[in-house]
Amino acid sequence: MPIEDTSSQFIEFYKKKARNLVEIAMNHYKNRELKKSCELLSQAYTFYKKAGESDNAEQVKKRFEEIKAELKSGV
Repeated sequence: MPIEDTSSQFIEFYKKKARNLVEIAMNHYKNRELKKSCELLSQAYTFYKKAGESDNAEQVKKRFEEIKAELKSGV
């Protein structure tokens, strides 16, 4: 029995997981749960990197840094 190449399935899984994490992170952000939002965005960044989605990863990183700065400033 030949081994099936499942790499494309993993990539799609990573993208979907990252999108879901970003959505949940934004819900936490709206509820002013900034620390949790940052944690989820960090995970999303990792999944986008695994999927080879550099542009999306950089957008998530930028948003993470904005929220982290807001968290540190105590806004």
